[in-house]
Amino acid sequence: MNGKLFWATGKPGDPDVLANLVCNLPQVNRKADGCINGFEGDPRKDTWAKRRAFADAMNSEINLGSTEDFLKGFHD
Repeated sequence: MNGKLFWATGKPGDPDVLANLVCNLPQVNRKADGCINGFEGDPRKDTWAKRRAFADAMNSEINLGSTEDFLKGFHD
């Protein structure tokens, strides 16, 4: 809204994180207006790899099995 990013929760968004989690995915074609965000992203911030590592760590603590199906198709 008015050039600012917001999460569905209403909290302000971070354009670098949006780029990391959405715009930089192989499925998103930036050149064909696939992402409104012009930022390239920042690997030091939230990424799918970091989320995967967190999911794997939590899974090893509670021993649910594979997280592969949960994060299938999402990657950096």
